[in-house]
Amino acid sequence: MILEFRVENFLSFREEQILSFEATAEKGFESEYCVDINKNLKILKLGFIYGANASGKTNLIKALHFLNAFILHQKNGKNEPTGCDPFIFDDSCIDKPSRFYLSFFINKTKFIYNVELDEKIVYYENLSFFPSSKSALIYERTYDRNKDKTIIKFGNYSKLKLKDRRTIEGLTISNSSVLSSFGKANVEKSIITDIYNWFIDGFAIPIYPNSDLFGWAQSKIKNNKNRLEFLLDVLKKADFNISSIDITTKKIDIDSTIEKNINSMNIPDELKQKIINDKMVEAEEIRFQHSTKMMKKYLPISAESKGTLRFFGMGAVLESLIKDGSIYAIDELENSLHYELVAHFIKIFLENSNSSQLIFTTHDINLLNLDFLRRDTVWFVEKNEYGASELYSLVEFKLHKNLSPFNAYRVGKLGAKPNLSDSSINNYE
Repeated sequence: MILEFRVENFLSFREEQILSFEATAEKGFESEYCVDINKNLKILKLGFIYGANASGKTNLIKALHFLNAFILHQKNGKNEPTGCDPFIFDDSCIDKPSRFYLSFFINKTKFIYNVELDEKIVYYENLSFFPSSKSALIYERTYDRNKDKTIIKFGNYSKLKLKDRRTIEGLTISNSSVLSSFGKANVEKSIITDIYNWFIDGFAIPIYPNSDLFGWAQSKIKNNKNRLEFLLDVLKKADFNISSIDITTKKIDIDSTIEKNINSMNIPDELKQKIINDKMVEAEEIRFQHSTKMMKKYLPISAESKGTLRFFGMGAVLESLIKDGSIYAIDELENSLHYELVAHFIKIFLENSNSSQLIFTTHDINLLNLDFLRRDTVWFVEKNEYGASELYSLVEFKLHKNLSPFNAYRVGKLGAKPNLSDSSINNYE
């Protein structure tokens, strides 16, 4: 689980911004929201992010995704860009490195990862953990500008043999992480294996408003009866009048247009050629059965509402959150969904998950009125006069327990709202 994430000089974040999942002393709904790490630390499973359009909410999700992708995926060569985008509204930031910090727990053990990099080079990288109350080094990586060379120092706790250390050093290029090199190396299992696997298994790809959640969910229930029944149960409880899900396989003849599309797909050439030679392709068709007092009837997907299709996809997210212990980041959670459905989704997640985390942005201020809201889960993003995004917590305002966060936000006491001018329009004729 993530304890704290920090980002500096990346996209719209100029100064260091901190997103923390450490629970405060607030006592409400602890069993639903909190995971006990030790007697002194509880980690929150949920984080709401509010802010005006273009305030930087999505950039926070992009920053998390960038860090995870950078850690796992090695570049093809030394000249390939790292993909790091500095803050551009300050010329002094363009030549400075971006900085990322992530503290997280694997089971009950705390790890800390730091990295400093620009568009071309990784200048510093550090991975440490706490086998006891004191920090211990796993590895530290620096950059020798004169030799244009990466230097890696491994701590004793890495428990890597000398030949394995040299293998990783040889694979680590100046624009990639040490962990990505470890993923390429044929070395013995060590503590780094557990960390590398945590980044692979723990972080889901971010979900944006235009993400094809329906297609993803459809692929997940293929040949998986338990998962299909879970999604059906989710839809039933969401009052869509859906009583059954039918999946059939159809054979489609390949014409010139389909062949052109197949050739443009990112799939192996052998598979492309086999499909074209067979002159047909198999496609799955999914239908939902709707039940009314008069009849039961299957509808084609084209007849379903955007909200129905979106919530079907969200059901697959929910299943992963409950069963896999994953970390999901969702941009505009309420996209195409009624407030009550969003609240229902959040409640199911909180009451049925164990160690997963959900981070999401939203414009739906009604969620601030949830009767099961914990205030330490709510964050705001606002741009300052320099165009830089600033992140702050609802807890910082120390609102009286009887004062509604919904009302406080609506009247502007919490910031992070659009600054709108009057509604008059000039006559340009």
